[in-house]
Amino acid sequence: MNNSPVIPTTTKAVRIFEHGGPEQLIYDDYPLAPLGRHGVLVAVHAASVSGWDLKYRSGQLSGNSLPGRRPLPMPQQLGREAAGTVVAIGPDVTSLSPGQPVVAVVHPENPHSAQTYRGLGNLSTGIDIPGHAGMGSYAEYLVRDEQMWLPLPEHVDLEQAAVVLWPYATAHRIIRDRLQVGLNDTVLVCGASGGMGEATVQLARLAGARVAVTTRHEGKAERLRTMGADLVLVTADEEAALVQLREWTGGEGLDHAVDYTGNPDLFRLGLDGLRLGGKICPAAGNQRGGGAIPLTMNDFTRLEMSVIGVRGARHQDAVTVLDLLARGQIGIQIAARFPLAEAKAAHALLENGTELVGRVVLRPPIALACRSSP
Repeated sequence: MNNSPVIPTTTKAVRIFEHGGPEQLIYDDYPLAPLGRHGVLVAVHAASVSGWDLKYRSGQLSGNSLPGRRPLPMPQQLGREAAGTVVAIGPDVTSLSPGQPVVAVVHPENPHSAQTYRGLGNLSTGIDIPGHAGMGSYAEYLVRDEQMWLPLPEHVDLEQAAVVLWPYATAHRIIRDRLQVGLNDTVLVCGASGGMGEATVQLARLAGARVAVTTRHEGKAERLRTMGADLVLVTADEEAALVQLREWTGGEGLDHAVDYTGNPDLFRLGLDGLRLGGKICPAAGNQRGGGAIPLTMNDFTRLEMSVIGVRGARHQDAVTVLDLLARGQIGIQIAARFPLAEAKAAHALLENGTELVGRVVLRPPIALACRSSP
C-alpha cells in the first residue's frame, strides 16, 4: 500500500494584483511551485498581518528598493510570518521530515554575502525575503527551500511561533546589539501596541530596564500596562508627556528611545526626553508625512546623543527568540483572528482599529490535521 502523501498542486491564497484598499486582496486558488529536490511543502497553521503588508498593499512602498535586493514585485502574495506542519519534502532534504512543526524564516541571510562575513547577515544581498521580493505567507500551503524553515519543539504553540519571530528578532537586535540596554536603564517605546513595540517592551524588561510607552488613545492605556509598561504616556498633550518623562527619570532623562510610529512629533518627544549621551533609534522604516526628520545639528552637540539605525535582524537573533519562546519567556497578545478568506477584513481592522493592541492573525483552511491554539 502506498502511504505517500498526496502533494497538492494548487493552494488557497490571497494575492494583490494592483495597489489600493483592502478590496485589492483576492482570495482564490493559485498554483503551487513544484516541490523540487530541496523543497519543503508546509500546511500553514497561522500567518500574520503586519503594518508592512498594509503599506505594500496600499502602494506606499511602490518603487522602494534596498541595496542589493530586487524591487518589490507585483502581483504579490503578502505575509512575512507563518508556522505550520511539514506535509512533504524533496528527495535531498535532510533537516526536516513530514509531520514536523516548523516556523518560516523571516530574516534569511545569504551566507556568501560580504555583509554576512562582516557579521551583518541582516543586510546581506542576493536574497528574496518572503512578503517582500519573495512570495509571502497568506496561503493554505507554502513550498520553500528547506533553509527557509526552522524546526519547532512539539510543545511550542504554532500560532505564537507564527507571530513572534519577526518582531522579537528585530527587537532583540535593537535592545541587545544596537542600543545595548542594561540593568536599570530607562527606555521609551513609541508605538508599543503593535508587535514590534510589544516585543521591545518585553525584551527591555528581560534586560532589566524600566520601560515607558506612548499611545494616542486613552482606551489602550490599561492594556499597555498589563503588557508590562512601567509608564504609559497619552500623547494628546505632548508637553505634559515630556514633563511626565522627566519626572519618571528623576530629571535625568531617558537612556534610550525607540520609535516605531514614524510620527515626527513622537520622534521629537523621544529626542527631547533623552539624557546627556542618550540613544534614539528611529525604527519605523518610513516617516509619516515625509519631509525632514525633526533633528538639528545642535541636538547632537548639546546632548552628545547617538542616533541608531536598524534594518531587520540576523539569524542568531531568531535562534535566540525561538529558545525564549520554547522556554515560555516571551509571547505576544493576539488582537484578532480571521479566516484566510477574510483577509480584507483583517487589513481593514489593522488599518482603522484605534483600540487595537497585539497582532492580527490569519488562519488558513488546513488540509492536514494540526494542533489547535489554546
